[in-house]
Amino acid sequence: MRAAVSFVFAVLAVVTGAILLPAAPAQASPVAPLPPVSSADAKKQSELVDAEDIRLRSMFARFGVLTEPTLVETTGSLPTLLLPARKEPYSAEDVIAAGGGRHEVDGAVMFTTHVLVGPQARLVIDAGVHTLRLASGASGFASVASWRGGLEFAGASPQDPLTIVGWDVQNLEPDTLTTDGRAYLRTMGGELIVRNTSANHLGFWNGRTGGIAWTGSKGEPSTGGAANSTFSDNIYGAYISGSEGIQMVGVRLVDNERSGLAVHRDAITTLVSGVTSSRNHGDGMTIDRASSSRVMRSTVTDNSGDGISLDGRGLGVVATATGVTVNQIKDTLIEENTITGNGRYGIRVVGGENTIVRKNKISGGQLGILVKSGANGTQVTANSINGAAEAGIQIGPDARRTAITENSMADGRLGVITQDAMTTIISRNLVRGATDFAITVRGIADDSVIQWNNLGGEGWRAVDTRQSTGIDGGDVHNNNTQAWVEREPQHWYTLIRRHPALLVWGAVALFPIAGAWTRHRARRRPPSHPYPESELLVRRLTGGTMRPAAAFSGIPGQRGAPFDLFGTAEPADDVTGHAGQPGTGQPETRQLETVGPPGDDPHQLRKQRSEGESSA
Repeated sequence: MRAAVSFVFAVLAVVTGAILLPAAPAQASPVAPLPPVSSADAKKQSELVDAEDIRLRSMFARFGVLTEPTLVETTGSLPTLLLPARKEPYSAEDVIAAGGGRHEVDGAVMFTTHVLVGPQARLVIDAGVHTLRLASGASGFASVASWRGGLEFAGASPQDPLTIVGWDVQNLEPDTLTTDGRAYLRTMGGELIVRNTSANHLGFWNGRTGGIAWTGSKGEPSTGGAANSTFSDNIYGAYISGSEGIQMVGVRLVDNERSGLAVHRDAITTLVSGVTSSRNHGDGMTIDRASSSRVMRSTVTDNSGDGISLDGRGLGVVATATGVTVNQIKDTLIEENTITGNGRYGIRVVGGENTIVRKNKISGGQLGILVKSGANGTQVTANSINGAAEAGIQIGPDARRTAITENSMADGRLGVITQDAMTTIISRNLVRGATDFAITVRGIADDSVIQWNNLGGEGWRAVDTRQSTGIDGGDVHNNNTQAWVEREPQHWYTLIRRHPALLVWGAVALFPIAGAWTRHRARRRPPSHPYPESELLVRRLTGGTMRPAAAFSGIPGQRGAPFDLFGTAEPADDVTGHAGQPGTGQPETRQLETVGPPGDDPHQLRKQRSEGESSA
C-alpha cells in the first residue's frame, strides 16, 4: 500500500511540475491579508467606537458656555481637553499649559489627554514640534479631533517631517495593539490639513477611528487634505467620508491593515494625485459611493486586494418618468495610474454611471479591469494591460453601454470577455499573446459591436461569439487576425491546465484503485510456512537433500496432508475408521521428495550408506 501511495504522489508531482508550473507567468508578490479579528476582539473594539461617539457628543454640547481651554474628566477614558473658539490658533504649548500634555526628555511632545477643538477654533502643530506622541495603551488612548473647527499638522519639509505616532506609554514604543483602542486623528465637519508629516500606528476598528479621518457632521462636510506625507501602520492609511473637495497629493500610504485610502459615502469631488499606495492588507484604494472622485497619476502596487476598487452603486432608488431607477454614483475618473502586482484585480468598477478608466498601466493580478453589477456608460480607453492571468478586460455580468477602445492587452488567457453585457462597443484594441480567445462574448449581447481590432495569439478562436445571443456576423467586422494562430485540438494536458483541480480528483480516484491492486497482490502471494523451524530441521537432518513435496502447503487440510518428518507412513482415515488406504485397511505412505538426481530412491540411498559404514 505504501508503494502505491508513493507512486501516486510521485506521478502527481511530475505532472504538476511539468504542466502547471510552466503555464504560470511570473507575478509580483502582494502582501497576504491579515487574519480575521476574533469575535471577542471585534465586540470590544466596536464598543470602544460607540463609547467614543458618546464622549464626543457630550463634549461638543459644552462648547456653548466655554471661553477658555477646559479639562473635563470622562468616565471610562482619558480626560478631554476642550479648546473653544478664539482668534489666535492654539499650539502644542497651549495644550501643555492647559494640562493636556508634556515635554519628553528627548524633545518630543506627548499629549496625555483627548484634545477636542470646537467650532471656530484652530489647533496648529508646526515645525516647532519634531515628534508628537499620542498616549496609547491599556490604560487609555488620546485622540486629537475637531468638531467644526480646524486642525493643521505641518512639518518643516518632506525630508524633515513632523512625526505623529500612537505611543505605548508603558513599553515606550509605538502602539501595535488595537484591541484596547488606539490613538487617532479626526475632523467632524471641520478642516484637517496634513503637510510634510509622517503619521503611524494610529487608529482602531473602523473608518472614523481608523487613523486619520475626514468625516462630516449633520450636513457640514469636512475639508482640507494631505500633501507630501506618509501614513503607515494604521488601520486605514486615510479615511474620507462626508467631505467636499479633499485633496490627497504626493502622499504615501504603506503597510496599513486595511485599504491604503478609503473614500466613502457622501465624499464629493475628492482629488487623489501622485499618491503611492503599497503593501496594504486590503485594497490599494477604495472609492465607495462617492461622487465625482478623481484618481490620477498614482502608483498602486503589491496590495492584497484590488488595486483600485470603485463601488458606484447607489444607496437608494429615485422615481423618474420611466419608472424607478437606482441612484448611482456618477463621473468618477481613474486616469494615468500605474497598477502592478495586486492580489486580485487591477481596477474594479461595480455600478456607477459615466465612469472613465483611461490611460492606466496595469500588470499582474487575476484581471486587469473588471466592470460589472449595473455599471452604465463606462468608458475603458487607452489602457495598457500586461500579464493578467485570466483576462485583460472583463465586462459584466450586468453592465450596459460600455465602450472598450484603443486598449493594449498582452500575455493573458483572454484579451476581452463580456458576460451578459448589452450595448458593448469593442473597437480598435490590440491583443497579443492570448492563449484561448482574443475576444469572447457570452450571454446576452444585444446591440454589441466588435470591429477594427488587431488580434494576435495562439488559441481556439480570435473572436468567439458561439455562447452569446443578440450578436451576429454583421456585428463582427474588419478585425485583423493575421497574427492569430488557430490551435489544433489538444491533448489531455490542456484540460488540466485550465482545470488544475482535476489533479486532486484524479488522486482521490487513484487511491481506491491502488488499494485494490495491493490487496490483489497480497492474495496471490503464497502463504508463509506456519512452522519454519520444522522445515529447517528437515534440511539439517537430510543434509539439504530432501524437502517437502511441491504440493505441500504447510497448512493442515490444504493441498495435501502433512508429511512424516522421518519418512514413515502417513495415516489417513478410511470410511471404516481404520488408518490406511480408503476401504483397504492398508496404510498409505507418502515418500519425501528428494533433491538429488532423477531416479534416486531414498531407501536405496539409506542402504548404500549402511553398507559403506560396515565396510569401514
